[in-house]
Amino acid sequence: MDLPTSWNLDDKPTHLNVDSSGLRVNQDSNQFGAIRANHPIPPQCKLFYFEVDIIGEVKNERIVIGLCEKSYNLNNTNGLGCDDRSWGYFGYNGTVWYSSNSRTYGPSFSTGDTIGCCLNFKNNTVFFTKNGINLGIAIRNLKGTLYPCVGLHSKVEATIEVNFGSRKFKYEATTSNDMANLH
Repeated sequence: MDLPTSWNLDDKPTHLNVDSSGLRVNQDSNQFGAIRANHPIPPQCKLFYFEVDIIGEVKNERIVIGLCEKSYNLNNTNGLGCDDRSWGYFGYNGTVWYSSNSRTYGPSFSTGDTIGCCLNFKNNTVFFTKNGINLGIAIRNLKGTLYPCVGLHSKVEATIEVNFGSRKFKYEATTSNDMANLH
């Protein structure tokens, strides 16, 4: 069972640059582009969590954290969740998009924030975290072969770094409510 460990260097738009670690992405143009992990999340793991640190100068621009299927177009200018092959949490306004539908979900996020995404195959839900705080279930009835994914569209250089578990997460399930979301 291969778990996601880095970004897929062979499956991304040319204007997204990935460093030698395979974890840090820099967007150097004013075009939307998304990048997906090197492996899908295996349903056998039942629970998968990753975090994205927003490092570069980002102000009211589009950063979207979420999940996508292999067939999702990484050059889709609408962003994650604006079709039926992706799901995403938008930083500039805190909405969650899925199957071309949106709803108000959580706070906005930008430079200096860490956003986590947890896929729970036990109950087919997704929740997000912001700076270690659980924001509650965002998406229900999610199924399929899913990859961690991040979309970037900024007028200035934007940089993010993913943590697939190689270092300590900011989020720690410490309350009974947090634990309930994990089961």
